[in-house]
Amino acid sequence: MKPASGKLQIPSGEGAVNPARMHDFDGMVGQIYDAAVEPGRWPQVLETLSDFLEGAATKLTFQNARTLRSEASSVRMPPEADLTYAQYYHKTNVFLPRIAKLRAGALIPVWDLVPREVYQRSEFYNDFCRPGDMCHPIGVVLANEPDMRVVFTCGRARTAGEFEPEHLERLRRVGPHLVRAASVGLRLSRSEIARSANVEALDRIAQGVLIVAASGEILFANRTAEALLSEADGIKTEKSALRATRRSDAAQFQRLIVAAAERSDTAGGVMALARPAPRRPLSVLVAPLKIESTWFVTGRPAAIVFVADPDSAPRTMQAQVRNLYRLTPAEAAVAIAVARGEGLQAAADELGISLTTVRTHLQHVFEKTETRRQAELVRLIAASGVYE
Repeated sequence: MKPASGKLQIPSGEGAVNPARMHDFDGMVGQIYDAAVEPGRWPQVLETLSDFLEGAATKLTFQNARTLRSEASSVRMPPEADLTYAQYYHKTNVFLPRIAKLRAGALIPVWDLVPREVYQRSEFYNDFCRPGDMCHPIGVVLANEPDMRVVFTCGRARTAGEFEPEHLERLRRVGPHLVRAASVGLRLSRSEIARSANVEALDRIAQGVLIVAASGEILFANRTAEALLSEADGIKTEKSALRATRRSDAAQFQRLIVAAAERSDTAGGVMALARPAPRRPLSVLVAPLKIESTWFVTGRPAAIVFVADPDSAPRTMQAQVRNLYRLTPAEAAVAIAVARGEGLQAAADELGISLTTVRTHLQHVFEKTETRRQAELVRLIAASGVYE
């Protein structure tokens, strides 16, 4: 297929970006973060990544970690590839079971996972990868959570040969941006912000969400973030700007915000913001945000900041769990009690109901969350952003 125009170039050898071409790399990074909040942009991002890595086809694979059903979004593969992958070929993907053991951000050591000869004898290779120019793959794990795995893969045709070390270095360079964009996308989609993108949706999130300018000026804060700011414990407002309360955290926190808002090569990141004992540190994720007229300010460099308080109130947690999985108030209370490790009898005593009723509620929770055991439910809730 005809490659997209504007092919990105990186000098061979060490994989470093030529300063004269830096605007191309920065533009690609910007596209990646735009796709985090506008999923419809991912096909163009995949086209750009195909050029950047000098591959043929690229795809994102999404796997439900509980049911193992998988879908793909690809470019430069046959038109029916995504459909046939979801219907059948995900079952033949020899890499997925092994990728499940890799952490987010890990480059996929293809031939360490599956011997080349095993891959080339497989139905997945001969009937899906070869026709789609995915014979020589490289990739990176974007998310590996209890409920969802996301993997990026770039492939080459059989005649093109293996990827060179310089291509792995390019993937290593862009990988962290893909991982952070995937994390933002999952957090937003779980709260339906990707569809509504409005204040009401943001206010329903148990985590604090702030939109800030490069200077730290707060453009928007949801209710949870406002509550955290009012405590001035971990984060605070200083002359209308978002700041870390601990001096030892302040400089790094500000660097993350500036890099994300200005979409630099090191855009965004994660860190912990310390608080006095016995309170645990706040967990912070910072990433670029493209602000359209439907958001809070038009045409201004901005970053989105997620702030999670591990000591947050149970009532907030219950509301979030109810919204995520359509639970009744009693079912959400039981789910949170299980997630806190309190036990079913403690949940019965707290709610003033019988142990039998608690077990009935728990069975309904299992059905609605597609889990089967308490351990699976705990992992699911932890991955849903309620405790992060």
